[in-house]
Amino acid sequence: MRILIGLILAASISACGSSKKPGEKYPAQVRTNFINSCAAKLPEGYSKNCECMLEQIENKYSLTEYTKLEEDMKAGKDVSAFMALADSARQICFPKSK
Repeated sequence: MRILIGLILAASISACGSSKKPGEKYPAQVRTNFINSCAAKLPEGYSKNCECMLEQIENKYSLTEYTKLEEDMKAGKDVSAFMALADSARQICFPKSK
């Protein structure tokens, strides 16, 4: 699952340089890229679950922080705090009952 989250993160970042605060929605292109990348790896009907996961991330990280996470991931730096959040969001947004 960590690889999937990493791929989603890498695929969802756009060239936007906005420094929106945590809790603010990311620009439409970033949101669309994340949701499409997430849902593409899952059976049909999971886009709302992916949107839920993105909302969990948006609540924690500003767009600037989120973009930095991609850079850190590409550079092989420690992103364990983000991965822990992503794992927690996955548990919230992807209940086993689906």
